Amino acid sequence: MKITGFVLFSLLAFNAAGQFTLVNLGHVNNGGNAYGIAVSGNRAYLANFDDGLRIYDISNPAEPSCVGHINDGGFASGVAVTGVTACLANSQDGLRIYDVSDPAHPMNVGHTNNGPDAISVAVSGHFAYLANDDDGLRVYNLSNPACPTNTSHGPTGSNGIAFGLTISSNLAYVANNQDGLRIYDVSNPSACPNIGAINDHGISFGVAVNGQLALLANGPDGLRVYNVSNPADPVRVGHTNISAGSTFAVAAQGNFACTANFNDGLHLYDLSNPAIPKQIAAVNDGGFARSLAFVGNYVYLANGDDGLRVYLLVPKLTLSRTNNLIRLSWPAPSPNFVLQQSTRLDSNDTNWTTVPAIPSLVGSSNQMLVAPATSGSMYYRLHLIGPLGPQLALTPGTGNAVISWPASFVGYHLQQNTALGTTNWTSVTNSPALVTDKYQVIVPAPDASRYFRLISP
Repeated sequence: MKITGFVLFSLLAFNAAGQFTLVNLGHVNNGGNAYGIAVSGNRAYLANFDDGLRIYDISNPAEPSCVGHINDGGFASGVAVTGVTACLANSQDGLRIYDVSDPAHPMNVGHTNNGPDAISVAVSGHFAYLANDDDGLRVYNLSNPACPTNTSHGPTGSNGIAFGLTISSNLAYVANNQDGLRIYDVSNPSACPNIGAINDHGISFGVAVNGQLALLANGPDGLRVYNVSNPADPVRVGHTNISAGSTFAVAAQGNFACTANFNDGLHLYDLSNPAIPKQIAAVNDGGFARSLAFVGNYVYLANGDDGLRVYLLVPKLTLSRTNNLIRLSWPAPSPNFVLQQSTRLDSNDTNWTTVPAIPSLVGSSNQMLVAPATSGSMYYRLHLIGPLGPQLALTPGTGNAVISWPASFVGYHLQQNTALGTTNWTSVTNSPALVTDKYQVIVPAPDASRYFRLISP
């Protein structure tokens, strides 16, 4: 009897130390210098410095492809997207607003410049928030994208350079370079007072907020973790030193944080205990890791002159014997991965079947006990069932229904069927209308059950 345990993606086995492996899944380089990145739906938006703004189709993360490009001069260093509007921090050229409803033909619809150097940008609702170098924080009303209006201004304080920022719960968190972290109240768009600050004397470039934690990419000082449950009084919680590179950007979800460490690539941390951030994976494929987006199981990296890289976060599957049973374990959570088994290894993916049992949560790992094979070999893998597409929403009306999905997912077509489990899907002929940040289709109320789905060609 032979039993083998391994992590597999597309029939490639990984045997790396730690709980996870960051696998370089896709790569594209169209020149320029990848400084900033935003991901919305199945599109990645790259602030590509002297090359302007590039838009990539990432519906297949293994093969990102450029579908749109625009360059209005300046030096694109940061980008944020809401619905069909992209905001570009364009260095000394200021803030540019683009309509990206047609990704193949982005259109510059608005522009403003309050000097001196627009470094990064975030959006929330109808407002854009600009980290504007030693000018500090600028807030713009985008209700009319053709005419962005500066509604308030938050100075940096002494020695500050507003470099990176994020918005959470009416608060703007600004990575203020040698001045550390500053927190501004932006609940009133006409005023943005500085209400909190903390400085651990690194060089802060980027910031992310995860619940009550603020994570600061603090340059050569590494990653800093603060409790900001009282934003007026941030409290030091955790810190991780680095031996190489410079922590330039950070993104977080769940108990994980991922950092872009300039010439030292990507680092993944477990924040289950925020007082002791634990590095659990790292990868370096050259380039200069400047900015990143952490979405589901994927990390999208703006990697300087190396372009755009896409990484897959793969959990490690381990195997041990417990009496007469086999114990399989892997990190929790591991979203979008399912345990599968097969009696042989070959290129036929249909030989793999999903193990029907539900794993038990033991500490920070999923565990499952299985009986050993009575003869021959049994192989196990963790299989990715994503990436996930857009979710449909249905709002019933009088005699009709409104079906909608996020506008950031482009290229999808609505289909309908009277029964699940059949192939009788037909296209809905009504053309979708763009309403704010959603596509909407109005259909007549059916006399019987009807099912809808989105497909991407």
